[in-house]
Amino acid sequence: MTVAAAATMLFATQNIKAQETTEDVAMMQTEVEAPVQDGFEKIEASALPEMVTNAVATDKAGATVAEAYYNEELMVYKLVLEAEGAEPETAYINEEGKWVKIQK
Repeated sequence: MTVAAAATMLFATQNIKAQETTEDVAMMQTEVEAPVQDGFEKIEASALPEMVTNAVATDKAGATVAEAYYNEELMVYKLVLEAEGAEPETAYINEEGKWVKIQK
């Protein structure tokens, strides 16, 4: 009887540990597959239209595009601009190279 109780406890403990591991893996996958925020999808900075890159060069002299996102519904680009000695700046611009404000 004691052997049966010990075996039952051993199997129950292993089952609990297996469930904890499965939950940890599921949580990690959820973090990686997080949805795109604000409807903006990440794109390569090299894919920006010429009018956008010209506007950055002209209006934000010395800044480079560190990250670029596009919202197809709004037809607006979200740019993370970096300049030496300054904090990164998030700016929004349309396809025509005109800066816009996004209301949240």
